[in-house]
Amino acid sequence: MARSRRVRDESCEVVVVGAGMAGLMAATTLAERDVVVLEAAGRAGGRVDSARQGDYWINLGTQFTEGTGPLIDALHRHQIPMGTLEGKSVALSLGGKQVDTSNPFSLMFRSRMSFLDRLGLAAVGTRIIANVPFLEMAPEKRWAKRVRAKLDARRADFVLNGVKSELAREMVRSWSGQWMGCEPDETAATQFVYSMGILLTDPGKVPNLSLPEGGNQTLTDILSEDLGDRIRLNSPVNSLEWTADGVVVDYEDEKGPARLNARRAIVAVPADIAVKIMPGLPPEYRKAFDAIHYGRYVVVGFFTHEEGPQRWDDYLAVSTPELSFQAVFNHATALRRDGPRKPGGALACFAGGAEADKLFELTDEEIVARFTADLLTLYPELNGKLGEGILRRHPRVVPFWAPDGRASLPTLRQNLGPVYLAGDYQLDVPSLADAANSGQQAAEKVLASLSPRG
Repeated sequence: MARSRRVRDESCEVVVVGAGMAGLMAATTLAERDVVVLEAAGRAGGRVDSARQGDYWINLGTQFTEGTGPLIDALHRHQIPMGTLEGKSVALSLGGKQVDTSNPFSLMFRSRMSFLDRLGLAAVGTRIIANVPFLEMAPEKRWAKRVRAKLDARRADFVLNGVKSELAREMVRSWSGQWMGCEPDETAATQFVYSMGILLTDPGKVPNLSLPEGGNQTLTDILSEDLGDRIRLNSPVNSLEWTADGVVVDYEDEKGPARLNARRAIVAVPADIAVKIMPGLPPEYRKAFDAIHYGRYVVVGFFTHEEGPQRWDDYLAVSTPELSFQAVFNHATALRRDGPRKPGGALACFAGGAEADKLFELTDEEIVARFTADLLTLYPELNGKLGEGILRRHPRVVPFWAPDGRASLPTLRQNLGPVYLAGDYQLDVPSLADAANSGQQAAEKVLASLSPRG
């Protein structure tokens, strides 16, 4: 008969489950307390993942840093230089021609499309832009509430109602895939309209839309280093149970099974993992978690070795609905300031939603070869100047909701006794900044619930 493995007993004041942006910000806020962070993966940062080479970097997970609050404050506090996106925009590549989407005249009349396609895209754009002002209003305003409720109740593909243009339909799929990682018929309209309405017309309107020099991982690396051995990597949690005044966490690491007793817990993991490790969730919490879906991406990044000005220098993203990827993100644009252009660059090719689902079935080599060929079709001048493709598969990225799926979301903003929840699903438009905000907010609630030290 096999002998059962001995379980180590441990204790701490607060345990944080998950070392993504939300978990790291929560643990940093709790740094003066006895805190332990358990992370299943072999690295901290979650979907924040950057590759670096010389002056350049490629964000292989989350693309941009946007919003306000703790994330931006932390970047400034740690004196991380920020690459500017001022004056940069988004382009559309269609029929071999690249057009700036922030210029509606150019998009409609200088790109290579039929009258039917122009008509279809005009209808789509009008429906998106007409709703954006209401989403930018304070949520408590009457008209803002009315428009939000209407958008929350309908699918994002409402923008295609009556549209006969196949190109317009493919464009909407491409936009939804590249920014949210899902199909427009999967998600409620609110998130899609907000993201597309601002980013396609004027990225400068997004608060602090920027790129930290060295990539988004620069900050998570610093936070991880500050926390030191309080982060335990390769330590997946099997279960988390709670009583009125404490939690018990069973997990495993290289030493074997362990049981951690803590006064409080912050759970900062994706919805499906939270449900798995907390079997005692009340039905309303399980329902709220089950309503959260996640977009999926395949990303291939390339460091490039060109010299002199290039066609893509002033674009932070180029939509490519005719290719195997739906967008190219240009991280080097944040470094293109006044003065001579430095040689080289960094490009990330993204496919999301159903396109990513199909790519998941291919080998790494097949995906890189396909993306490389299409990138050279887009920019033949890069022939012989592309570095080796760096591939990431992301089956779970940006959270989204089906129509009316957000109705139960406020439940997840409430603690379960000593258990507090954190993640970018808690706020209106999920982002890296939202993840940081939710982590700090959860930690502040924990601090308020604990008696003062000493």
